[in-house]
This record gives sequence, C-alpha cells and structure tokens, in this order.
Amino acid sequence: MTRSTSLAVLTALGVFLTVATYEARQPRAEIYGIKRLTEKLFVLVNDPMNSDMQTGGNTAVFVTDTGVVLVDTKIAGYGKDIIELVGVITDKPVTTIINTHTHFDHSGGNTEFPDTVDFVVHENTLVQMSRDSCERVTNCDAFKGENAKYLPKTTYTDRLSLFSGADQVDLYYFGRGHTDGDTFVVFKDARVVHTGDMFQRKGLPFIDVANGNGSAVEFGSTLQKAVAGIPDIDVVIPGHNVWQVPWSDFVDFSGFYNDLIDKAQQGIDAGRTAQQVAAAYSTPSRYSDFAAPAPTVQTIVQHVYDEQ
Repeated sequence: MTRSTSLAVLTALGVFLTVATYEARQPRAEIYGIKRLTEKLFVLVNDPMNSDMQTGGNTAVFVTDTGVVLVDTKIAGYGKDIIELVGVITDKPVTTIINTHTHFDHSGGNTEFPDTVDFVVHENTLVQMSRDSCERVTNCDAFKGENAKYLPKTTYTDRLSLFSGADQVDLYYFGRGHTDGDTFVVFKDARVVHTGDMFQRKGLPFIDVANGNGSAVEFGSTLQKAVAGIPDIDVVIPGHNVWQVPWSDFVDFSGFYNDLIDKAQQGIDAGRTAQQVAAAYSTPSRYSDFAAPAPTVQTIVQHVYDEQ
C-alpha cells in the first residue's frame, strides 16, 4: 500500500487505521493503529479492546517541514515498527525524539533509531538515563557502552521551544510527579498536549517514588501548575489511555487526584492511620468516571503519610 493510499484510508475510516495486516515477527502485541489528530499530528495506539500496557506508552508522530518529531518510543523492540508506521504517514525521516520521562516503556526504542536523531529530555531525565544501576522501570542499562551515544544531547530546565510557526513544539516542566523529570509536550498550533505519565489514564497513577524520585505529595501541585500554566489546549494524549481526551478531563484528573491528597492530609491532621484513611475513601461523584482501585489508594495515601 502506498503512503498516499494509506492516508486516504485513514480519512475514509474516520482517521483511524488498524494495522492488523502487519505480520507478527514475534509472539508479542502489535501496535494497533494510527490515529490522525490533525494533518501533521498522529498517535500510534494500542488495541482498544485490551487494557494492558501492550507495546508501551502512546507515541506521538508530528510531521514538520524538516522531519518527523516523535514523543516516546515504547518498549524495546518496537523501534522498527514505529519507523514502518512513520513511513505510512510520510517519507520524511525521524529527526527528533522527545522522551516524556526515563521509563522503559517510553524510551525503550530509542536505540533502534539512527544515532543522528536529536534526543530531547528534561535535565533530570538525562540524569536518570545516565545512572550506574537501574531498578524496576528505570531505563538506563539501554544507554551503556556503545549505546551511550543515544543519551540525549538536548536538555532543558523549565521550558523549551523547538521549531517555530506551525511546527512549534513547547516543552514544559512543572516539578516532581510520576518521576522527577516529567515533560509535558505541547503541539502549539494543533492545541494538543502529550502528558506522558503525569496523566496515564482516567484513574489513579503509578508514581515511581522508589527509583524515579517521583513524589505522591508533589504530584498534585505539579498537576495544578500544569493546568494553570499550559494555555490553549483542546486535546490531551495521555501516557497510556487508548483514546485521546478533552482538556477538561485533565483538569478533572487534577481535581480527582488532589481530592485524595487532601483527604490524606486531613487524616494526618486528625490523627487517623493511613489504613483508616484509605479504607474510608470513596470517589467523589463528580469524578465517578475515574478509577480508584483500593490498593492504589492505599499506596498513595501511605506515600503522603511517609512524606514521599
């Protein structure tokens, strides 16, 4: 199928193309499809009928005048798949890869791209990627030895703009949360933000307190700063949610998460135990479409009690 034919199919099918015709090279999940958000911006998504992590985090594909910008590269082994799907969209090469954070399911494919690519991360994420030892989800073993050439050369502290005009991409850092280096990626002209795992899905998040220097306590204020500090957004690409969502869902997520943090702090002030607070928690009716599994509630409340 030619690229022009493929893009016609994207439009004919309501801007969503499944790629089930791809032959599996291994007994593993396939990237399910290409979701077209605008003429220049696409998302490589997982199977909407399967809620597991599958291929890793959502990968955004942004076609600029000079090349393709990717946000996140999924689990190791999916680099070739991503390159093939980019080829369905455009004949331009991948020139820039932005990692929202260091975890293996968002940066695993980095080393499967040409080392001429400009890798861009928050400065704390570079520190995480450069660590001597990796525990659990931190991805640093991938960048040792000869692969050190894949360590990002472009970093920023609080804010960075890449390109200009219709191609402008703005990177924001608002503080600790899922890790200590989470980037919000804004496609300015499209009015779209990729949140990485600061908004994983419509439910309570996993927070990498143990190894990523994330913070359950600061997560809430970081969300509030993002809500206040990122202007003119209509659509959000969450880190793992199959479907993109309106900005109002991200605003609600901030309220949902901060409600739990407030309840935990009230429990501390009242002298109740973390277990008592977690057991008494119920999701407020206005956030009834957000998931709050009891084990995750207990974990986050305990982090707050431990000032983590």
